[in-house]
Amino acid sequence: MGRIVKWLVVLSAVGVAVTLASYAGAMLTAGKLLGPAPPLTSRTVQLAFEEVNHMPGDPPAWVFTYQASQLPGVTSARVFVSPTGKLMGTLPADLESRLENYQRSRMP
Repeated sequence: MGRIVKWLVVLSAVGVAVTLASYAGAMLTAGKLLGPAPPLTSRTVQLAFEEVNHMPGDPPAWVFTYQASQLPGVTSARVFVSPTGKLMGTLPADLESRLENYQRSRMP
């Protein structure tokens, strides 16, 4: 019985470590997309397994939802990052170009 408990604790620790590494990779990817002074705020993050319906195959993804925006024409935005840290997509789809235009407009 003691061995089972030991293995369950080890497996749980490994699962937590993998989840934290995945989260850190997703945060890094979203941070690279948004830049140093992001115009998007009020972020929520969740690991979605079934709610990324507009992606082919309904893959799991970290979903970063931003409720407030300083971008013209964007009231809220979502960034989808795979568990391995790759950018899967954004809503609105042209969010990356809007962020680039916003950063350019703020340069002196």
